[in-house]
Amino acid sequence: MSELTGFYAYPSQPNEIGQSIEKAVDEYNRSQSHIRINTWVQLDIIGHFISTEVLRGIDEADFLVADITKLNFNVTYEIGYAIGKSKRVLLTKNKSIESQELMADKIGIFDTLGYREYQNSQELKCFIVEASKKAPLEVSSRINRQAPVYLLETPYKTDWSGRIVSRIKKSGYIFRNFDPNEQPRLSAYDAINQVASSYGIVVPLLSKNSSGNAIHNMRAAFIAGLSEGMGKAFRILQNGDEPVPLDYRDFVNVTYHPDDVNDHIADFASDVARAFQEKVEEQKLPERSFLKKLNLGSSSAENEMRDLNAYYLETDQYLKALRGEAHLVIGRKGSGKSAIFLQIRDIERDRNRSKNIVLDLKPDGYKLIKFKERILKFLEEGTYLHTITAFWEYVLLLEICYKILEKDKKRHIHDHFLYDGYRALANIYNVDDYDSDGDFSERMSQLMEKVYSEYESIHSGKERVSLSSSDLTQLLYKHDVKALRQELLKYMEHKGTLWLLFDNIDNGWPTSGLEHNDLLIIRALIDAVRKIERVFGKKDLDIKTAVFLRNDVYELLVKETADRGKEASVLLDWTDPDLLRELVRLRIIANGLGEDTEFVEAWLKIIVSHYKGEESSQYFIERSLMRPRFLLNLINHCKSFAINLNHEIISESDIEKGLSAYASDLLRDIGYELRDIAPESENVLYSFIGCESELNESDVLGLIAEGSEPGEATKKIFQLLLWYGFLGLKINSDDPKFIYDFSYNKTLMDGVKNKSNNCMICINQAFWPALMINS
Repeated sequence: MSELTGFYAYPSQPNEIGQSIEKAVDEYNRSQSHIRINTWVQLDIIGHFISTEVLRGIDEADFLVADITKLNFNVTYEIGYAIGKSKRVLLTKNKSIESQELMADKIGIFDTLGYREYQNSQELKCFIVEASKKAPLEVSSRINRQAPVYLLETPYKTDWSGRIVSRIKKSGYIFRNFDPNEQPRLSAYDAINQVASSYGIVVPLLSKNSSGNAIHNMRAAFIAGLSEGMGKAFRILQNGDEPVPLDYRDFVNVTYHPDDVNDHIADFASDVARAFQEKVEEQKLPERSFLKKLNLGSSSAENEMRDLNAYYLETDQYLKALRGEAHLVIGRKGSGKSAIFLQIRDIERDRNRSKNIVLDLKPDGYKLIKFKERILKFLEEGTYLHTITAFWEYVLLLEICYKILEKDKKRHIHDHFLYDGYRALANIYNVDDYDSDGDFSERMSQLMEKVYSEYESIHSGKERVSLSSSDLTQLLYKHDVKALRQELLKYMEHKGTLWLLFDNIDNGWPTSGLEHNDLLIIRALIDAVRKIERVFGKKDLDIKTAVFLRNDVYELLVKETADRGKEASVLLDWTDPDLLRELVRLRIIANGLGEDTEFVEAWLKIIVSHYKGEESSQYFIERSLMRPRFLLNLINHCKSFAINLNHEIISESDIEKGLSAYASDLLRDIGYELRDIAPESENVLYSFIGCESELNESDVLGLIAEGSEPGEATKKIFQLLLWYGFLGLKINSDDPKFIYDFSYNKTLMDGVKNKSNNCMICINQAFWPALMINS
């Protein structure tokens, strides 16, 4: 009888994969008796395996071998399931068959798990024995009780995906997420940790008609498999009849109407509540290395709300924003804007829970686009700006009222100072045709729909419409805004500080880039916030505001709109490497080290001191573009490879693999940022594949122009590549200097470039592995 049993899952197409695997397994089984491997061919029908005994086969096996030559939803699900069950897993890939390497690279799961390549059955036979010897990946059992739900977000924020988010929020659970617009790839290590630390997981599937469905659904398969393997409460949702066919509907919850989402999330919330009541038995794991126990937090502040306060680095910019001295918090993507947003929100809520009113608002950019396309573009510009400013003011007043009614629902009954004012606000707010259910985004969307219906009934088909004050009142307002404002002013006399925090306003815009009217929407929000601040300030009420904006969006804003530079702002651009070291040190020592532990001592607990002869922390920082998110992403990539290979600390080989994965992510990240601002720059970074690391300016312009004569558009893209840190300057034999070496002063950088007689343009080393550039 066999001592060990293995299970080999592979896709049904192409046939060559199955032929090599079946032959290798047959020969292997006949060559010895202590290990028995069973094979299972998987059809490329999502959910097909539910009608089979495949999961039972994995349960009974000691290890799983899975082929990823052609990515297959069901095989990927089974890989996740086996890892969730703490099985040993070996991945194989037939290198003689055209691979889906680009897609696998974008998904991000498989390169961090690692795989063995073969070209025939004999090579494969030699690898199979490795599966029985591999150690299973460790799965932590520490549950995040503060944010117990994990959501796989869709690439595009549709009404359907927005309803899922809204209903999870409405259930009362704080959730963590993977957002492909914030992180280009999902590493296996991150997915395993996120699922393991959750009570419940929500996984939407996308139909074949949805953009990005293949990559998204493969991530969904892995996360869903992990969830089932770990025994978590989870829901797989799809909208309509795809991608899971009717025969396998037990596998998925189908929605045909937004209200169906409500029902499924309600059932899911009940399952999560039951999971809270069940006693989770801590797995008794052998003593693990410091690296395996290390939690550096998430590079996305929204996913580390529970832990952020334990290691947050209080910068001068943060303290200014906390004191209310900055109305705008400006920074590049990944510079820490959301972390400041969350810290201020939590600190001010806790400072005086009974008195302070804190609004943390995050609108959906795509809904603002719809509003612009359906109404605003038909208005004259003066009317456009006046209309959208009035709309923002109306929305903010309603949200202040909503927060008060929610917060003081019980308190006002026992407080005679609040009672009359609360009843007056409730009477104004609760009008017949206004439904306050849902989250902020849904409430704002509902207002937009009402405005659109009103506009269509009066001005349908007209262009360049000019609206009077009375027209605007009739179009926008469903409440008595004047009475609402007055009652809020009176009510706030009995409260503490009012905080208006606005994040996400520059996210979710079209891939065609920001247009002039989009910038007017952002300008109007800032104006509306300042107007409310002035009105409340005149009554000596304590009101503080902060709007969080991407630096590149702000640069466009001050160029294209009036009153440039008048807003009090703080800039989050990082220039000091030692400040980034302190950020990392705080995160490392939060894992049980003494508060006085120096950076070098903490750093050497997780990584080798040098890489290719250079001090490793400086090597990492130089490839981070001086952004905290990118630095943490790079460290976590290297850490993933080290843990998967059971290394005590991050070795040089782990750094090499981590740099390659990180460079691919970074290339996509910066590409997305460029596209948001200048759609004509999409894919321009790929023009530099295989080129020299140092070029003269004319060569760079030629690469950007792709053989055409360089024009003004080419020069604009060149300037953007310098501004984003993709390109830098090398003067004589000095080290390359990038935008952050000039304190983000682009004028200074241009001046240095133009004054130098011997200036070369260099590509940032962070991108070299992805672009196949050698030094």
